[in-house]
Amino acid sequence: MVTTPTALLLHGAFTDASVWVRVTARLRHHAVPVTAPANPLGGLAADAAYISCVASRIAGPVVLVGHAYGGTVISAAGTAPNVVGLVSIAAYALAEGESVRDLERRFPSPTVAGRLGETAHPLGTGRPFAGLARTEAAPAAAWRTRPSWMLLAGADPASSPEAVRFCARRAEATLLEIGDAAHAVPLSHPADVAELIRDAVRATT
Repeated sequence: MVTTPTALLLHGAFTDASVWVRVTARLRHHAVPVTAPANPLGGLAADAAYISCVASRIAGPVVLVGHAYGGTVISAAGTAPNVVGLVSIAAYALAEGESVRDLERRFPSPTVAGRLGETAHPLGTGRPFAGLARTEAAPAAAWRTRPSWMLLAGADPASSPEAVRFCARRAEATLLEIGDAAHAVPLSHPADVAELIRDAVRATT
């Protein structure tokens, strides 16, 4: 019987699973099972449904970990029955019916995200970040029923610190703030990210 949760690591937009390479090495060193699937980037509801399916096929409990847009996805995908915790890294945790754009309007800041174009992909998917991913309303909010951990990257130009703190308070999440961390915090501060994930794994084992 599997008792140690598997950490499912989900990357954000404009990147791939390689963003987790330094975190993965540290987790495996501490015997934490890890998987890092590709994020389809086809839109919030579709991506959440896919990741929920991936999580449900893993034997035993799962802690979903998402960076940036991946963090938004895991909040909606975390209703899979075997998901026992959520870890959002430099990301927003949306409420049902809320979009990333809603938070950007509520907590305005001169960020990279605010300058992204609203373009759609002809096939509904692709590696670039589609505008739909920012404007689509979240179909669910798993943080309402799962314990949550969040990391705020203080020097992140792609998210509002005020919005992240708001999400953390609302979710009653354990919040770690790293003041000098930029957006690619899994690469720049892998030890801190891995330790936060290990906290979630230990708490849900």
